[in-house]
Amino acid sequence: MQQIFLNQTLDANQSLTLADDYFQHLIKVLRLQINDQFWVVDAVQNTFKAQITAINARDFQVSLTAQSRAYSELPVKAIIACALSKKDKVDWITQKATELGAHEIIFFKSQYSIMKWSDTVVSKKLTRLNQIALNAAQQAHRLLVPQVHYFATLEQLIATKSADFSLVAYEEAAKQSESSNLAAALHNINPQQSIFCLFGPEGGFTVEEIAQLRQNDYNPCGLGPRILRAETAPLYFLSALSYQIELDKDLSK
Repeated sequence: MQQIFLNQTLDANQSLTLADDYFQHLIKVLRLQINDQFWVVDAVQNTFKAQITAINARDFQVSLTAQSRAYSELPVKAIIACALSKKDKVDWITQKATELGAHEIIFFKSQYSIMKWSDTVVSKKLTRLNQIALNAAQQAHRLLVPQVHYFATLEQLIATKSADFSLVAYEEAAKQSESSNLAAALHNINPQQSIFCLFGPEGGFTVEEIAQLRQNDYNPCGLGPRILRAETAPLYFLSALSYQIELDKDLSK
């Protein structure tokens, strides 16, 4: 069943008129008809079943019925920050990280970043990426849409963001017996806490960047014995996080 988000608080047994993008997507593209149903998630994560009651030339009406649903969000706040990669990789990371439960997605310029964003294009690119996140959140039946942000420097990112657990994926960490840092963080994190992990570009982080992150209490961690691509590493992290705090704990009950 299709799902949409509405940026307002809704009431049970309420009727709504929807237009614009909702009309284009649900009526024109998906060709929903009168009596068809879809999910609606409101601004405070309440879920409703919406049934189409009328379709007009430019809008349509629905009636809402409150209906609870299994909670689909990670019990912790997962934030990933990825150095800029090629355009298709940035899109891919945004879509897949949303599907895997990321709470926030950040891109930043690193010393080895191949892609560069000028100040004039940042707003346009973030608009596109946030739309990708919205579409992915609807497809995944999430209850919130992760926000996508950008920082022009690593220094700005460090100064702005903080979390209960702060990690940086670093391929040299495994060689330095620091591969257990990820396992320790995933084992010790509790519900409602936050975990933040940084990922480098295709060429990795410089030694100076890792030193700067260490000085700001970021723990380097390995992601297994294999070298992962820039777009694969954050998805590995989110998958491991989901298994540790959702699936594994459920199976052990």
